[in-house]
Amino acid sequence: MSTDKEKKINRCKYSHIHLNGEYHCVEAGWEDDKVVTTTEDKCEGCKRFKSRYIEYPITVNNIDVDPINYKDSWHAKVGDLVAVRPCEEECNGKTFLGFYLGDLPLQSTVHFNEKEGLLKVGTKTNPAMFVPELNKIIWGCGSWWSEIKSEDDLKQITDENIENTWYVKLAKALKEK
Repeated sequence: MSTDKEKKINRCKYSHIHLNGEYHCVEAGWEDDKVVTTTEDKCEGCKRFKSRYIEYPITVNNIDVDPINYKDSWHAKVGDLVAVRPCEEECNGKTFLGFYLGDLPLQSTVHFNEKEGLLKVGTKTNPAMFVPELNKIIWGCGSWWSEIKSEDDLKQITDENIENTWYVKLAKALKEK
């Protein structure tokens, strides 16, 4: 017996699960009159199946590799001093002094255009800061951080700073509803 992940209904790019638990097929289009409810049995026998994943073997005619662009953030320049409060529990909410390294590659991305046989390779970037006291790079997505522009900016990044961030307020408001 195949696992849920191996079933066509879960791999097909046209199959989407609805909030009510039904699967909908959007192969004909996203308009209401073109979306049809489907089942595992119908999907298994469907001739229009297209995987939402890269499934091998594939024929690659060309590989397009995006260059890695080492760039500044919208609010810091490479080499700037930054205050960094990692989200890691072992840091106990402490704020560290760091150096902004730029928006560096955090993970690789691969997209395959089946019609053209084009494999496109790129990266997702994220702000990276080197923290000498920890002797490691802390990523923006795993911390709270800010550029240090003056002596006043050397203050701790506090729970209050985090709680007053618009997206934290929004998440809390949504959680309450």
